[in-house]
Amino acid sequence: MGSHSLQAGDAAVTPARAIGAREIDAFAELVGDFTPIHVDADFAKSSPWGVRIAHGPLAMSTAIGLFTSMGMLGERVIGLVNLNWDFAAPVKLGDAIHARVTVESVRATSKPGRSLAIFAFEVVNQDEILVERGRLTVLVRSEQS
Repeated sequence: MGSHSLQAGDAAVTPARAIGAREIDAFAELVGDFTPIHVDADFAKSSPWGVRIAHGPLAMSTAIGLFTSMGMLGERVIGLVNLNWDFAAPVKLGDAIHARVTVESVRATSKPGRSLAIFAFEVVNQDEILVERGRLTVLVRSEQS
């Protein structure tokens, strides 16, 4: 991917990012979700995970952010159309996640100069364990405007 036109089958692997207490606490503050499994270390010790875990949408947003930071969407983005996301395993405090992203499809819309692009994400931790999987549908400027 990159500055060339988006083509189905294009793929990329994002850099990794660690999800620490700072990220979890900032996300909790930003969205107002202070569920104990996320923000209370003592509570989390008694959970099945034994440690605090990231909010699912925090890890999802991080994966999308890592992808966008690679410059593959940039100015071609007009807007987000749909997210369809599954949460397979917890992202534990200190895990480092990255995403494998594939362009699933790109199709023209009825409006000239616009296309719908669907990106398939597989988000994995430092042990290559799948933690999230999803599809991101974005309205983009077509290269043939």
